[in-house]
Amino acid sequence: MYYPKSQIKINLFTKGNQLREISSQKEYIGYYWKTSKGEYFTGRNPNDGVPISLELIPERGKESFSAITLSEGNDVYNNFKGINISQTLIIPSYQKPSPTQQDYEIGNFKRYFVKKINENIYTEISKDIFDKLRNNDPNYASFLYKVFNIVWTIKGDKDLVSQTNEKIVSTTERNLRIVGLKSYLNNNYLEFYK
Repeated sequence: MYYPKSQIKINLFTKGNQLREISSQKEYIGYYWKTSKGEYFTGRNPNDGVPISLELIPERGKESFSAITLSEGNDVYNNFKGINISQTLIIPSYQKPSPTQQDYEIGNFKRYFVKKINENIYTEISKDIFDKLRNNDPNYASFLYKVFNIVWTIKGDKDLVSQTNEKIVSTTERNLRIVGLKSYLNNNYLEFYK
């Protein structure tokens, strides 16, 4: 493949925790080069062996919970919403899903997400936390988030699986009138695929 010099950056190096191979999802350590379109490939430049496509490893929060304390400020809003400002509330943090063997036999599983009401910030969560937020558990800051789930295909023809998951994400964004879920998932529609 040929790229004009003005369209690529060559001889870049990563020590890890930055890039992964798109096909295998394995972390990549070593030299890479980048196109002006934001594509990443192994090697020092386009002529260094057979380049393998890379992608950025998403930065996700730690698998834990954080808590917020609501503070004074807008008493009218707090009273209207029934918010006790002295209460410490739990906010959801990233929980990496793990499809079970039964999920792989079925061919899909549910993934659970929250989106901040006033920002395009997404977090993948567990079903347990999803249920608590959806049911407005008084220990959680449910009022800050929109909760939703999607059915994620993980088995079958590789191209069909990718297309199906992409359509599910697009449909979810359209139906919920949200943007940014595709970016949060790094357009990786084969995640968890076997």
